[in-house]
Amino acid sequence: MNWYLIIKYLHIIAVAVTIGGMFARQLVRGIAQKSDDVNAVASLIHVAVRMDRAMVIPGSNIMVLMGIILAIIQKWPIFGFLQGAPQNWLLASNILLVVMMVLIPTVFIPHNKKVESILQAALRNGHITPELSAVLCDQRNKLAHYAEEAIILAVAALMVLKPF
Repeated sequence: MNWYLIIKYLHIIAVAVTIGGMFARQLVRGIAQKSDDVNAVASLIHVAVRMDRAMVIPGSNIMVLMGIILAIIQKWPIFGFLQGAPQNWLLASNILLVVMMVLIPTVFIPHNKKVESILQAALRNGHITPELSAVLCDQRNKLAHYAEEAIILAVAALMVLKPF
């Protein structure tokens, strides 16, 4: 049995699940942002949260774990020039992944908690409130998600192309 190929396959599947989950989640959030029915918004927000929990979080964890195992198996220089290697694509990928991970506790978790509390208040009122509209259109969160998507696509490109 060729463990390298099995781990590589799992790594690729995890990347696909992560990227698919990220873009699907954002599509659902975009639809929620345009809705004028508070119950529909609540349902869509809960679908987005479930996509995060079912696809993005486990997919990204498996992606990173399988990536580390692949790097060890292949003896790729995880720290690039810092360990005297001529290749730095993996170091660049790791830096980008760390930047992406920083967004989780600094932007995504606080925003999601805020959305949930404001959404509950809007559901009690029975309509979309100005506060709910504002939090759904939050530019900081939107930019952070754009950065997250750009980073994951850049990391995927670095993994495939290994340009430097």
